[in-house]
Amino acid sequence: MYYNVRGLILNSKVLSESDKMITVYTCKWGKINAVVPGAKKIVAKLACATEPVTESELMIYQTSIYAKPTVTGARILNNNTEVKQDFDRHILALYVSEISDKFAPIHMENTKKYELISRTWNLLGTSKTPLRVLTAFSLRLLKLSGYNMMEYLVREYSSHIKKEDFLYLKRVSNCCGDDLENIEGFEDKKDKIMWNYVESYIKTYIPQPSVGIFLKKIKYIN
Repeated sequence: MYYNVRGLILNSKVLSESDKMITVYTCKWGKINAVVPGAKKIVAKLACATEPVTESELMIYQTSIYAKPTVTGARILNNNTEVKQDFDRHILALYVSEISDKFAPIHMENTKKYELISRTWNLLGTSKTPLRVLTAFSLRLLKLSGYNMMEYLVREYSSHIKKEDFLYLKRVSNCCGDDLENIEGFEDKKDKIMWNYVESYIKTYIPQPSVGIFLKKIKYIN
């Protein structure tokens, strides 16, 4: 049967000489893995629409619920061009994709997660404080996934984290969009310190994201 699904491309990897496998977070089915035939060819029509950090409408063919879905057609809904044209911001967006993949179970839809990922990619293209956007996203994703970092900090590290740092993280976790840029009194150095708290917490549950290696090399991270 054929299905039309709207999805966010989180990841892609080589499956064979000409095919690739993609991980998609969809509105209807949650996270799925699908085969994209011929997508590694230079002239492949499906290549751009099935690249990470892209929102696309996919036509998927599946013979049964047990068969691997195959992408037979695709139309780009949002290419997130502003993000992809800036290497540093693109790395942050790929980090969003990677941890979204690792914290999302297969076939468990969550509209709030879908909207959060999509909105974060858009914000990363325009925000003056992209690292703060990544921090806020991570805190919200963790909470939606059943991990509440703020409660953890109170329970385990109340005597090891400065009160002003805790209050800053709390404010960031409750902000979205333009509100993130309007938090006064915090400079880039503070954002980097806060991100270190969040990344350390993330790594207690999942392996070090591969994109995290690049975060150490770009201007946003110490």
